Amino acid sequence: MSEGTHKVVLKGYGDSDKGKYYIEQDLAELFGIEQKVAKRLLEITGEEPRDVKNNVDSKTAERYLKALEATGAVGEVIDTRYDFSGLSIE
Repeated sequence: MSEGTHKVVLKGYGDSDKGKYYIEQDLAELFGIEQKVAKRLLEITGEEPRDVKNNVDSKTAERYLKALEATGAVGEVIDTRYDFSGLSIE
């Protein structure tokens, strides 16, 4: 895989038996932010996923995803090599 072809997005709380409070706490520790900020971040990602890391290779993206999932949050790795979102046929 070429360099800078993936991004990692946070999609919200997982279906973990861990509990929302502990997911928020672990995510706050992972990002080095306050727990109330992590809680708000997890709440808004349920509506619209947020980018955690952009332009990374596939191995780095997988490491970030595993770290997110270890907190109990849900994430996804997106291959951005073929991102046509900025194109228009007009």
